[in-house]
Amino acid sequence: MNIADTLNQIEELQRRCEQYEGINLKLNWDMLRLASTNGGTEWLATWEGDLLVGFIGLYGFGSEMEICGMVRPGYRRRGIFTSLWEQAQGIIKRKEVKSLLLNAPAASASGLAFLNTLPLVFDHAEYQMKWGGHAVPSGTADASSAAGNVTLRPAREDEVPLLIQLDSAGFDISEEDAAEMFEMYRQEGQQEHILIELDGQPAGKMRLATEDNETWIFGFTIDKKLRGLGIGRSALQQTIERERQNHNGINLEVALDNPNALRLYESCGFVILNQQNYYRYTG
Repeated sequence: MNIADTLNQIEELQRRCEQYEGINLKLNWDMLRLASTNGGTEWLATWEGDLLVGFIGLYGFGSEMEICGMVRPGYRRRGIFTSLWEQAQGIIKRKEVKSLLLNAPAASASGLAFLNTLPLVFDHAEYQMKWGGHAVPSGTADASSAAGNVTLRPAREDEVPLLIQLDSAGFDISEEDAAEMFEMYRQEGQQEHILIELDGQPAGKMRLATEDNETWIFGFTIDKKLRGLGIGRSALQQTIERERQNHNGINLEVALDNPNALRLYESCGFVILNQQNYYRYTG
């Protein structure tokens, strides 16, 4: 079976599991599609004949790795995921991972039951949010903030170091990890790297990924020295308006321990759809 057929099977299995439990799995599809060319992402699978019944994805983010997986309803409690987890140990050791996070939807009873068998500590949680259309941004053509004029434009190639610096400072990661992640995301052709400017000077950035008329906002950060001036709100409103005109849904993620960002997103019309929990492996 070729890569495209395997990816279709993974997608079908995801739909089946989500419908069965009423959840949303975070399988990082942008990374899965690049797994054959990007060594940071690998997966393991279990088959019964031609039917995919188990999957585990291992996603490398610099020196950190995230893991998420699933087992087809009707094939659970057979040790399928435990076997995949044991096989994954070889990959984890080979990559010399410094930090290992396991992800499961908060509403997944089967996922939490497996996680309870491992030596884990709760690390953080994220809300997945979608713009609901009930709070159309006021003055969508107005790109001003309290400090001046806010504009968005595609980042140039010579501005990659600046994007990396903004990611490093905004998300408290090393510049080395930020650079590695940037190169990984750049391989995904459907993504845009956007520079946010205030009066013509760099003030922040975001990354947009669009597929099947759904746009996700990632890596949205404003320079710490310029926060509180309305720059983020203006940038978000402009992005919402652009995607509305393109008839795209608009989605993003926010950590639960970032209440300022959560308030901003809710005030701009985003509603919470799902919660993803992350647990740090201590074994």
